[in-house]
Amino acid sequence: MNLLVVYSLVGVWNCNAQSYNTYKPWAYWWWMGSAVDEAGIRKNLQDYAQAGFGGLHIIPIYGVKGNDANNLEFLSPRWNQMLSFTVKEAKKLGLGIDMTMGTGWPFGGKQVTENEAAKYFEITTENGKASVKVLPTKQKVKRAAPGGEGFVLDHFNKQALEHYMKPFQTLFQSSEYGVRALYNDSYEVYGANWTNNFLEEFQRRRGYDLTPYLGILSKIETKELFERRIFGDYNATIADLCREAFTKTWAEGVRKMGKISRNEAHGSPGNMLDLYALSDVPETEYFGTKYFDIPNFRRDPKFEETRYGVPDPLVIKFASSAANTENKKLVGSETATWLADHFKVSLSQVKPIIDESLTSGINHIFYHGVPYSPPQEAFPGWLFYASTNFNQQSHFWNELHYLNEYIARCQALLQESKAQNDVLLYFPIHDIWHDAGGKDHIHLLSVHANAQELLFNNSFGQVAKLLQTKGFNFDYISDLQLTQLKYVNGKLQSHGGTTYKTLLIPKTQFLPIETLKALQDLQKQGAPILFIDQLPANTAGLHNWESNETLLAKFKSSLKTTEISTLPNALASLGITSEEMAGKGISFIKKKNNKGTLYFISNFSQKFQEGNLLLGAKGEAAEIYDPLHQTKESLSLNKKGAYTEIRLALLAGESRFIQFFDKKSTQTITKNKTTQPTHKIEINGTWSINFLEGQPFLPKSYQTTKLDSWTSVGDSTNQYFTGTAQYSIDFEWKSVKEKVIYLDLGNVRESAKVRLNGQNIGTLWCLPFRIAIPTKLLKEKNHLEIEVKNLSANRMRFIDKQSHNWKKFKDINIVDIQYKALEPSTWPPEPSGLLEPVQILY
Repeated sequence: MNLLVVYSLVGVWNCNAQSYNTYKPWAYWWWMGSAVDEAGIRKNLQDYAQAGFGGLHIIPIYGVKGNDANNLEFLSPRWNQMLSFTVKEAKKLGLGIDMTMGTGWPFGGKQVTENEAAKYFEITTENGKASVKVLPTKQKVKRAAPGGEGFVLDHFNKQALEHYMKPFQTLFQSSEYGVRALYNDSYEVYGANWTNNFLEEFQRRRGYDLTPYLGILSKIETKELFERRIFGDYNATIADLCREAFTKTWAEGVRKMGKISRNEAHGSPGNMLDLYALSDVPETEYFGTKYFDIPNFRRDPKFEETRYGVPDPLVIKFASSAANTENKKLVGSETATWLADHFKVSLSQVKPIIDESLTSGINHIFYHGVPYSPPQEAFPGWLFYASTNFNQQSHFWNELHYLNEYIARCQALLQESKAQNDVLLYFPIHDIWHDAGGKDHIHLLSVHANAQELLFNNSFGQVAKLLQTKGFNFDYISDLQLTQLKYVNGKLQSHGGTTYKTLLIPKTQFLPIETLKALQDLQKQGAPILFIDQLPANTAGLHNWESNETLLAKFKSSLKTTEISTLPNALASLGITSEEMAGKGISFIKKKNNKGTLYFISNFSQKFQEGNLLLGAKGEAAEIYDPLHQTKESLSLNKKGAYTEIRLALLAGESRFIQFFDKKSTQTITKNKTTQPTHKIEINGTWSINFLEGQPFLPKSYQTTKLDSWTSVGDSTNQYFTGTAQYSIDFEWKSVKEKVIYLDLGNVRESAKVRLNGQNIGTLWCLPFRIAIPTKLLKEKNHLEIEVKNLSANRMRFIDKQSHNWKKFKDINIVDIQYKALEPSTWPPEPSGLLEPVQILY
């Protein structure tokens, strides 16, 4: 499939004989108060289709103050009518529609009785005998929409879930409501740690009665091995119920309704790998911001890293690993949640997190998000409480289609290929579960700081980080998934049929007996299994623990360990290649398609700009494809054993696809001769700056010989302006022998449309702000025009000083990135325009 045309094909997911474009990005679509109407829906959908969206995901939430008369009650006849209208209008435009199976999050609502609601336990003691008291948490649905208010569901109660699903089963009996997928948001059920029949379920699953040991569950910490086994069994039972009573029951129910399931497993007390594996589209979340070593990349200084942690590809890998081992085509991500404060997110900040998501295995991007706003609503329109806003009121709306088209080109290739990972890394979650877990006794593994510490502050994390930094391709595997492994034709084969070359077992304190037996069977068959640094210390749980320990001791007697420091060499001895680019700050994903091996690579560091790279792939030919500029060139290959050396030029912030072909192509393609420029000339002279359009008022034109933020020039008019300013200058040029010449704009706030000598040469919206100048366009005398658009933060400073009436939303209303009151009137002006000298590079 030609790399230049593949993105134009439609990503297909068969569901009720309909096809949906999954190559394009989708977005969360918050229906505020469900106060929608036909005209508003039609106009919104038309706008999103034109901007290059592939679909929308409806999430009904709280409403707008003073607008109650227009609110629609969830699942009321009128609400259902709007859903039907939305689906039909979307289909005309080639858009898909998903929806949350409820309002706000998590699952719950008015149909949930107190008996079916989330519960917690208390241990009471009378006359020396402990007993359990079961109480409702009384947690209500978060950010609920009208008609969706009520208790949060008991996620460990199958019958409660089945009752909750009945209204949706009734609704979707009709073909009027052809949504593609139903969705379960991240867990966010707080304090729930029990269910009505927990003791019966515990005995059935763990093989003994918990009642005599209830007193142990009153402890918030323990180091006693016997007591830790009790907690391990308690948490394993909670996880079983989360998987079977909730996730499995829900996913199967969704399929019976003729839909596919999208599930965010993070935040739950279960094993994320097992929960993701049950859904049709495992979905993670890219929450917050991080620093990238890309010149002029900026991070919101108010983001609280200690509170939320840093977005981590190793966390994203939980969702992509489950998809890979189960051979699922799509891996979703809720993307750009709180990337920066409201009105301050730039597309140049969005693209690096998109690239990092794609190199981490994501191939189905969902923006967070687009609040429904009536077309007639004045700026800033209706707003969701958390950024990022990708709707029509966003300052980057007119440039958003460039990002959407870029994502579509990337996801087209990624969806039509399969992961090519060599290593399976066992995730020893029972080590976590054998801890008392504090006052709530359960371990909620989210994408935030606390969970990241639980996930990676151990041997598992050390091995994962080593594999990542050394450039090995790997997936995680759970206990359940490990028991499903087969050893076929010298390869480990997962439940979904994906093959691997080896299995790594990090230091493990508590190994389930089922996992132990599976490892024994695999070892007998000759499967390569490496135990890192230490053999498993104990078997998990209490039941038959003495005989289980005997089995473990016998198994360990025939094993040896591999020191983590020697792991790269051990993997190489198994014929497993690594990618040296990982040590140069280049992230990558390695896949296989019908042509050969496919890489998607992104440079997030200034360690590398140009040089030779060894890739762990072979082929008869190779091409390099730039999905941003849509250029393709052939590569010269220098084969070195299991590796191939190529020459690569890649600036920080840039991405490429590299396609190896198993067979030689007859197609003639331009040879890759791209190199980084070695000369630079600054464009000097007098710049004229004219303000073309914007709000709240148009500043006066001015001239300057030194480029700087336009907010530092003139009066306060400049400091409040949001819009477009044109920079123009005349300059002279002497021709050079180099065939490729670049225009580098340096630090742009935030996007720039460039015209040289009357010819439009492109719009720059992401880092680096550099573009090739077409051959022979440069003359002896030249005229350069650059139209720059800035953030809407400066305009909001003015609006907020005039009135707070725009902050008119119920529930949490609207807050800043630290969940404090949003006060744009107190912000300093955001730098705007061209902030650095413009240069010609050759």
